[in-house]
Amino acid sequence: MQYDHKLLQAEVVEVYNRLIVDAKLANNKIVSALCSAPEIADMCKPGTKILLKRTSRPKRLVKYNISFIYTPQGMVFANPRYRYQLFQEAFQNGLLTDFAEYNHCRKLSEAENIKGLDFELCGDNGKRSFVFVIPVYNKSNGMAIFPYDINFFEISMIEEMKLLRQRGFDTYIVMIVPREDCVAAKFVWNLDARAAAVLFEAAKNGLNFLCYGCKIDKNNIEINRKMEILY
Repeated sequence: MQYDHKLLQAEVVEVYNRLIVDAKLANNKIVSALCSAPEIADMCKPGTKILLKRTSRPKRLVKYNISFIYTPQGMVFANPRYRYQLFQEAFQNGLLTDFAEYNHCRKLSEAENIKGLDFELCGDNGKRSFVFVIPVYNKSNGMAIFPYDINFFEISMIEEMKLLRQRGFDTYIVMIVPREDCVAAKFVWNLDARAAAVLFEAAKNGLNFLCYGCKIDKNNIEINRKMEILY
């Protein structure tokens, strides 16, 4: 995925409510930037080097978004809304090896009333599966760790997946790790025990979990490998 936006180098000065950071640009000007997820804010300690993109929305009060975070082990791509494009491009390029039997990938619309799900995959043999895509940012001991939390809409989506499995469809949660410094993904209980309990029960009832890692630089991000999930 080409990422050809104009980016500004900055350094985190302060973090507010795990939502907004103040950052100092190269010219020493202080600007506010939006964190698109609490996990991103958690990585933005004062002094952290980041890359900002200015929003094109003239009425938005916070004019910048965090696009990348520098860590000692490499860059983290910090814009989760691109996860759909990353998934679709990887599918089209045959990089999602778990879905080799499917040759059609369709983005679901809100009007279809399939709660929270992102994609429908279809094969020429008539097989259909449904996918929810989520980025995983947290890291511990060289592994991407999950789940971070779970909200009402995601719980409803997991219930929807259960109904789809009862109708004979496969369902998947595909985790994308937008950083290069993780060798595997690991299910943990200590980030959010409630989220872990919900996902553990769903997995026992047939929900599939997959994880893919990325190759990253500031002009290009792409899924390039499958990552083992440890339980």
